[in-house]
Amino acid sequence: MSASSASDRRPMRAAAPVIAAALVAAALVAASLIAPAAAEARARAVADSGETVRSVSISPRGIIVERSNGTDSSAAADDWTSDRIGRRIHNRIRNRIHSRIVEFDEAGTGVVRILSDATVPAGKRVDGDVVAVCGSVDVTGEVTGDVVAVLGSVHVRPGARIHGDAVSIGGGLDQAQGAVIDGESVSLGFSPFTWGLPALPVMMFAIAIGWVVSVFAGWIFALLFPTGMLRVATVVERRPAASFFLGVLSVPMFFVALALLLVTVIGIPLAILLPMFYVLIGYAGQLAATAVLGARLMRRSLADGMVGPLAIGTLFVALLLGAGAVFAVSSGFGHPAALFFTLSGALLLLGLGSLGTGAFLLSRFGTRPRDVAWHGRAAVAGAIPGAAAPPATS
Repeated sequence: MSASSASDRRPMRAAAPVIAAALVAAALVAASLIAPAAAEARARAVADSGETVRSVSISPRGIIVERSNGTDSSAAADDWTSDRIGRRIHNRIRNRIHSRIVEFDEAGTGVVRILSDATVPAGKRVDGDVVAVCGSVDVTGEVTGDVVAVLGSVHVRPGARIHGDAVSIGGGLDQAQGAVIDGESVSLGFSPFTWGLPALPVMMFAIAIGWVVSVFAGWIFALLFPTGMLRVATVVERRPAASFFLGVLSVPMFFVALALLLVTVIGIPLAILLPMFYVLIGYAGQLAATAVLGARLMRRSLADGMVGPLAIGTLFVALLLGAGAVFAVSSGFGHPAALFFTLSGALLLLGLGSLGTGAFLLSRFGTRPRDVAWHGRAAVAGAIPGAAAPPATS
């Protein structure tokens, strides 16, 4: 497969890594061309002068040419040779870059786009594969190889023909009536099942439902276990690093404990309950960590209640995922933006889950620290921003 970049300026700016690699290669080509170009320039200088050259030497002054009449033409030769060498190197490098980067598309030997869309117009035949990374592929002409879009969609227009496979990873595959795909048609979308509905409304509805469920679940946990949830949030605030690493280590520890319980007869019932218990404490810990995030965004204390900060924290995560969904259905620069927001939201959720799980374990399942309690209003000693009430007893 041959890599190419677009001939216009906008796709070339989008394909910055490809252009950077091409410029490095061009620099190496320039180094290899300096000596031949200089020799050719000197030869032409001699041929054009009509005089006999006695000697050619190199000195601190530059290239010195002694002619048959005894004159020294170093200055003229320097200027003339430097100009010719500069122009020849410039033209050769420009031609090399043009042939290696631009003419691949025109020759039809395969197309690769990074952070950009790839288009095969009507009447054009591409003898190779067409790949777009963080972009979509629009085919109206003919492609002899495969068509692949990573974090993008594949649109096969009427009259188009793809001799290979059409694959979309993280997007959709749209095959119009009259379009021909000889190979397999594969679409691996990251969005929920749409049942024929538009993808964006379904994704936004799913994100909104997730936000409502998280707020409601957090309200239930805070209503049933107010002191325990507050203590877990306090551990997240006081010991974030230890909570995070313990949360990460809890995953392999869970599988080890599950394996040990399964090898004993008396441990099998506990092994059945262990996954549900682990998921429960992980979800409760994630809600507590999200409440801490919301408290920091609101610049208020959890001593005034956890439901408000929890709603703001979960809303912040939902906005990141929603922005990713909005950009995912767009084209061009929307695909890398969708990747950024979606990954940011997903990583934030994973980080909050690790923080909360580790804090739940460090708090001994919500029984520590004892200087934190809830009596209609929390009393937290320097744990949550803004909370400066004296310690209360259970």
